[in-house]
Amino acid sequence: MKQRRGIALVVVNLLAVFLLPFVLYLMLTSNNFLKNSFREKQQKLSGSLASGVLVDFMRQFSQSYYEGHYDTESLSRNPVFRSVGFSSVDTEADAQGHRLYIHASGQSGSSAAAPLADKNLYGTVQFISDLTDYGTLIDGTFTLGKDNALYMGKWWITGNLTISGDNVTFMGGPLIVGGNLTVTGSNVRINGDIYYEGTLTGTPVVSGTKYNFYPSDMTYPSIRRTYHQANYNYKITADPSVIRFNAYPSSSTFSLIGTTITVPVTEAGMIIYGENVNLTLYGTVRGRVTVVTSNTSGTKGKITIGLFNQNANLLYYDPLTGGTTTSAVSGNSFAALPSNGLTFQGKTTTPAADLTVCGVYFDGSANNISTNGNSSKKLYLYGTRNKPVDQNFSSGVYTYDPWLNTFPPPGLPERPVLVTWHLR
Repeated sequence: MKQRRGIALVVVNLLAVFLLPFVLYLMLTSNNFLKNSFREKQQKLSGSLASGVLVDFMRQFSQSYYEGHYDTESLSRNPVFRSVGFSSVDTEADAQGHRLYIHASGQSGSSAAAPLADKNLYGTVQFISDLTDYGTLIDGTFTLGKDNALYMGKWWITGNLTISGDNVTFMGGPLIVGGNLTVTGSNVRINGDIYYEGTLTGTPVVSGTKYNFYPSDMTYPSIRRTYHQANYNYKITADPSVIRFNAYPSSSTFSLIGTTITVPVTEAGMIIYGENVNLTLYGTVRGRVTVVTSNTSGTKGKITIGLFNQNANLLYYDPLTGGTTTSAVSGNSFAALPSNGLTFQGKTTTPAADLTVCGVYFDGSANNISTNGNSSKKLYLYGTRNKPVDQNFSSGVYTYDPWLNTFPPPGLPERPVLVTWHLR
């Protein structure tokens, strides 16, 4: 009996020697696991609080494509206390670069001074206008019948698109079609992705990917003229008015032809608003300028680019040469936003001349863009357009200017794009 008790005691001691450390290990491991799980939960909670600030900004910007992007009052946020923690934010607005830098902080716990965990979010929002992002954006159906045509930049057609011309090439992509895409021409190439809502008929050569759907977030832009009525830099009520833009090495102006009025162009960008008038524009633009019209009369609100009796191109000032350029690369840009019709007018008196225009052209009327030019001369457009052009020239050459996204004219509707988002 004593021998059995001794053996049992030995077994108990052995079990104690081996089991006790194991039990202690399990207890310590479980405790560490619970602590780590709690910390991870608090970190996720802090990250969620910081991310919520960015979501709130994107909601605000999506409600208005015109206002509240850069001004301190619209961007200010008081520190927010929630039942699970706190959030705060600092912003830095770059109105010239059309960017907003965001630093949001989230702290979990009941005390902001001694949080259980904290996370910092660093984000950049870029404001981009569809009017500068797409070389051609047309609300409706469109037919391309020209042979040997080269189209640059993104294309966005809300309706059906028919390509009947031969040897047609799209460069830059994507090509977005809200209806059916019908290709009857031969040797049609799309060097990029295509999106189409309906059916694809024909066999275009596509270097990118074909997507048989229309992106659900595509909302065709509209011009809110009440914004320009309230935020213009110069207002014109004399009808008709002819404006010539004048560029100099260190300044820029525009003149109202037939008057003694000359107005300096503001460095931060200038909106020229024509109320119920018809305007004619030409010259060399230095700075960022938008000309917009409104109309209450059916014959007003039109904008004409160019003159019939002289070379009257609309170009940008080139600070490197002191001459002119067709690119917004130097920070100069232009937009014409007529409410009731757009015309490109070439020189038709002898000797006739080509017409070159630069900028964003977004016509609010129901008609196509019209032209008046010599049938032996060409129209050159460097920028973007929102309508088909009824061609009166021998042909039109349309070249997308990607620098308009970097240096957009003022007063355009801009959607927010989240370009960076780092959570640390």
